[in-house]
Amino acid sequence: MANSLIDEVLGRVDIVDVISKYVPLKRAGSNFSACCPFHWEKTPSFMVSPTKQIFKCFGCWKWWDVFKFVQEIERIDFRDAVKVLAEQEHIDISQYQQVSTYAQKSQDDKEKLKRMHKLTQEFFVESLKNSQTALDYLHNKRHLDDKLISEFWIGYANDKHYELLNMLRSKWFNDDDLLEASLAKRNANGEIYAFFRNRITFPIYDLMKNVVGFSARVLNPEDAPKYINSAEHKAFEKSKILYWLSHAKQFINKQQKLIVVEWQMDVIWLARLWFPIWVATSGTALTEQHVKILKRHTENLYLLFDNDQAWRQATFRALKLCYAQDVFPKIISLPEWFKDADEIANHGNWSQIFQECIDKATDWFLEIFDRLRNSFDMNSPVDKTKLINTMFELILAVNNVLIQESYKRSFAEKLWFPFETVDLQFKKYVQGAGKIFIQQQRRNEEKSESQYQLDREKLFISLFHNWFINSQLKEESEFISDLTKFANEVARVDADWLLSHTLNSTYSDEEKSTLDEFQLRREKELSELSDEKAKRRIIVTTITPVIQELFKLATKSKNLTDEEKKELIVLKWKLGRR
Repeated sequence: MANSLIDEVLGRVDIVDVISKYVPLKRAGSNFSACCPFHWEKTPSFMVSPTKQIFKCFGCWKWWDVFKFVQEIERIDFRDAVKVLAEQEHIDISQYQQVSTYAQKSQDDKEKLKRMHKLTQEFFVESLKNSQTALDYLHNKRHLDDKLISEFWIGYANDKHYELLNMLRSKWFNDDDLLEASLAKRNANGEIYAFFRNRITFPIYDLMKNVVGFSARVLNPEDAPKYINSAEHKAFEKSKILYWLSHAKQFINKQQKLIVVEWQMDVIWLARLWFPIWVATSGTALTEQHVKILKRHTENLYLLFDNDQAWRQATFRALKLCYAQDVFPKIISLPEWFKDADEIANHGNWSQIFQECIDKATDWFLEIFDRLRNSFDMNSPVDKTKLINTMFELILAVNNVLIQESYKRSFAEKLWFPFETVDLQFKKYVQGAGKIFIQQQRRNEEKSESQYQLDREKLFISLFHNWFINSQLKEESEFISDLTKFANEVARVDADWLLSHTLNSTYSDEEKSTLDEFQLRREKELSELSDEKAKRRIIVTTITPVIQELFKLATKSKNLTDEEKKELIVLKWKLGRR
């Protein structure tokens, strides 16, 4: 049984949903309770933890995970339990059965990447101890004491190009390993150099507390960019990892409260406030996968982000993702005289002030309305209609009808309109523009679980724009052939996809302009590489998540025959070997 299949099943199933199909569960605090299905009892002693994804009976003392539950309740072995759960989640297990050897290799590659990052973390921590400049910056500029620095494993990447690389080479890692791990880059002359240099480093952990990447911040505020981050690799998917969740989850489970901030430093600053329930999105918007992960720990979600135009756009998108999963976050607003979390953390009465901010946190829906209203001319009927339609789009994302009605009433009060008028206009919106919104929302959910997927997909498609890939990989004809076959098969799913338009050269001027832009980005990235092997490696790293998502969509589509789907499995496997 492929480890990757087991990982995908665990990533999708919720033990509460599975067990509730066999036993009626009742909410008991942060857990659920029931009478045990494995022994007779009158008083419920069977507890299910959505956070830990396990169950435990305090009567017969059985405690297992979701696989073991299905094994026992259905009287089947482990392999069949995995198959049962995979079928429930509509996971095509045939692809895993055919490429189990590759899956094992992929798992080995992940372990290698984790070992490399652990050694690198230790190197950065030791480098910080030897840099008085970096220590002074953390002590004097960021007001962090040695305890916090040690607790968060903050390090320093020195300004030497080769010291880290030589250390990793001495541990039997080669240059290909260094490039794949995003710890090194190759210049125009083909030389390898360290990616992180002269920056404060923050290790990024997976949920098992393995270091899988780094975020690094400049010491000099005039340098740019302020932050750089590890690129995605086999062990590091940004859409599924939140900074410090691996360490904060025990406190989140206890307090049943979780606060999302933008940057690693926000987490560290606010740790000084004795609120150890923070995670950071590392400057990115929340993704659907992020929300699913956070929901397992608590539904009491709070946000503390910067108040700017980019934030409002990201917030609006995140709202729809949260509402679709029945999560209704609140926004924490800082007092006007505090610019950010740093200033609060250095205020004399910081703990009490911040607790008051949490207590006053408002519902996201009302907060987003107040902030958007400032961007519209409320005396203009046109602007007012735009605002109303924007809020209707948000209401439409809510699955719960009762909450929809409540939001409409609150919205009507804000606009000084009768509820009946707002409700009538909402129904018209649903019949018109709302239909388009629902269709687009469903399509977006199917096509991607990650905020990065759209950009990655366009980068993928841009490879076929004017057959850019042929000019970059002149000696990789087999790779190009397999990739083109894969793209053509997937494009059959929907003739309206940009991929279909590109392969058939039927795109609009706007689509052409978009692809030109993404092609320039890819050309700039690849121009620094001197050999085709390195270029192919960069291309494969970027497109692998896209291939996986497109493969999932294609294998679910009714537009492809079983034979065509089998061909896709083979092509995906061949591309994965590279």
